[in-house]
Amino acid sequence: MKPDLSKKVSTKIELLCEAGCTQVNQVLKKASNGVVIEELAEFNETEIKQIIIELSNIMAVYEISDAEDCD
Repeated sequence: MKPDLSKKVSTKIELLCEAGCTQVNQVLKKASNGVVIEELAEFNETEIKQIIIELSNIMAVYEISDAEDCD
């Protein structure tokens, strides 16, 4: 994870990742569809963008490797 992310943002990313790939993919799908992301309601627009970018980067690793390792 990027070291310039706030503790609050980093913690949320970690919690979403701990919930598994399905949860992360649901958040990313909502973001791509412009749907309000309830899981990120406590964050401002900049923080939400940071979270979505970081989650996308994390999930890209799974797409390159074996997706079955996710969850």
